[in-house]
Amino acid sequence: MSEVKKQHGGARPGAGRKTKYASTVVTRVPEKYLDVIKALIHHLDECEMVDRNYNDMVSEPIFLRSLKDKPQAVIFKVSAIKKT
Repeated sequence: MSEVKKQHGGARPGAGRKTKYASTVVTRVPEKYLDVIKALIHHLDECEMVDRNYNDMVSEPIFLRSLKDKPQAVIFKVSAIKKT
């Protein structure tokens, strides 16, 4: 019996979920900071159109505890770089 190459199943070029970002990396962050990192990415996505014609965009505060268990509020601000 001759070997017949299967035409279905297995890895295929171009298969899989696509990302909306040019490239991504995998990194480890402390679990208690995960929500803040996700909020930063969300805020940056919302501020994509900020330029010199738009006002600065400031996020809502995100409350968390530091690694030493101190209460903190994190706020993100995106502003355009003004050309001089």
